[in-house]
Amino acid sequence: MTTKTVYQTDELGIYVGLAIADASPLEPGVWLIPALCVEQEPPSAPEGQAARWDGLNWKLIDCYRGLTAYNTATREPLVIDRLGPLPDGYTLEAPGPGQIWEFGQWVDDVPAVVEALYQERVLAVDAGCSQEITGGFWSQVLGDRHRYSSTLEDQMNLTGAALSGADLTYPCLDAEGIKAFRPHTADQLRQLAGDFTVFRLGRLEQAYQLKLQLQEARDAQDIDALAAIAWENVAV
Repeated sequence: MTTKTVYQTDELGIYVGLAIADASPLEPGVWLIPALCVEQEPPSAPEGQAARWDGLNWKLIDCYRGLTAYNTATREPLVIDRLGPLPDGYTLEAPGPGQIWEFGQWVDDVPAVVEALYQERVLAVDAGCSQEITGGFWSQVLGDRHRYSSTLEDQMNLTGAALSGADLTYPCLDAEGIKAFRPHTADQLRQLAGDFTVFRLGRLEQAYQLKLQLQEARDAQDIDALAAIAWENVAV
């Protein structure tokens, strides 16, 4: 046999992997051991420990080097760059969003989670309401049901048409989705503006009621209730 397996350590004596020693060509039975290598096999090291050669024997020591720990007060991460136990006030367990350290574990910071979820839901309700108001509405001012656009520009156009007091052609889609400028009397345009006002106020009231529910859930610190409240489109 001209080679054998030996065990490589680093400058601190920590086992880092296998190495190969060659037999001496000049001295039978003598091995050319690479620097910082040990012939004795190290023990298996569990997680959080490492095998260290002290010059005579292998010993298991605490070793978290290269791992990320988290400050239990600030949640800030720290990459461990030394041997030994974790620094005081650190854990290897990563915190979840908005969590705080209590009773030896990360737990949800309920007031912070509630506030973040409340703000998120309020914005979602406002967005849903605005999207529906500007997404078009149905009216039967022409007898049959037609759909009218209601972007901000369309709202201005409808207001102007209703205030003009004149008979005008006004764009809308029929039940088959065909868009055309169709004749509307002055009374029909005024009624159409009224239909949009009713439509818009209904959506604003819906948003208001949802925000009241959100406020109640926020006051009660009820995460599940907050999560369950969402804007739902209302068919017209």
